Amino acid sequence: MKKTLCSCIGLSLLAWSIWAAVAQEPAKSTKKVADAEPNKHEAAIRASVAQFVKTYNAHDAKALSELFLSEAQIVDEDDNTVQGRAEIESLFAGVFEESPQTKIEVAIESIRFIGTALAVETGSTTTTSAPSETPERGRYSVLHVLRDGKWSMGLVRDMPAQPTHREHLQALAWLVGDWIDESREGIVKTSCRWADNESFLLQEVVVRQAGRDTMKISQRIGWDPLTKRFKAWIFDTEGGYGESLWTPTETGWLIKATSVHSDGSTASATNHIEPTGLDRYVFRSLDRVLGNELLPPVEVHVVRQPPQPK
Repeated sequence: MKKTLCSCIGLSLLAWSIWAAVAQEPAKSTKKVADAEPNKHEAAIRASVAQFVKTYNAHDAKALSELFLSEAQIVDEDDNTVQGRAEIESLFAGVFEESPQTKIEVAIESIRFIGTALAVETGSTTTTSAPSETPERGRYSVLHVLRDGKWSMGLVRDMPAQPTHREHLQALAWLVGDWIDESREGIVKTSCRWADNESFLLQEVVVRQAGRDTMKISQRIGWDPLTKRFKAWIFDTEGGYGESLWTPTETGWLIKATSVHSDGSTASATNHIEPTGLDRYVFRSLDRVLGNELLPPVEVHVVRQPPQPK
């Protein structure tokens, strides 16, 4: 059993895949959201951004504030915060009074959905105070919230021209918390928290079988400035270790993982993480190779564990 468990280190970067690989069950079919649904929501967010540009260039501060949630915040690079529609309206009114000819252009870089009611937009802006002035360029992120059938801005944050490793890592902040996968074969519990001044995410994993802990795994996830991608390092209690590179996709993350076990054998896999809500996601592991042996694919559904009663 230890050999089998170790063979999964690096095949998955998350605890539940380890147990699924032990069981070696074939992937189960799941009902996927229709392609038109996320496209519809992305189109609605893009339309909201276009409305923001149009309203900004019309210098209508009140109409601009109505594109935000009532409790929304705007945070600049120095962490100065404006909160609430009234304050947001006042902020834009001041901008238009100071620069009556100001215009803005917005270039959307990406829109990533977190579950069904949240989306993170990143992009850049080009602002001109007057036709003769040199344009100012900046970067931003926006948290969009779906409420009562309408997408509104909940948090707008100005970002430095080059995002820091901490800002990159915010894309995986939804992993923070306690997660669980239970089956007839056993239980996998994952606890994820910030580490080292929010420079890394640290996952502690416990694989439990027949009422006892059979393996513990530690995984550290961070931003690699050399490859410009997320990278993870993983270690298990049997002396195995591995690493992986994470790449964002339209629906989640693609993870290329490799590992070395205490006996010198190697393994590799291509993994996929797809959030299906704020408190659940699907993990799929394909192209799983242990030594020269091709293993069957694995699919696991993981849910956030509710807080324990005090």
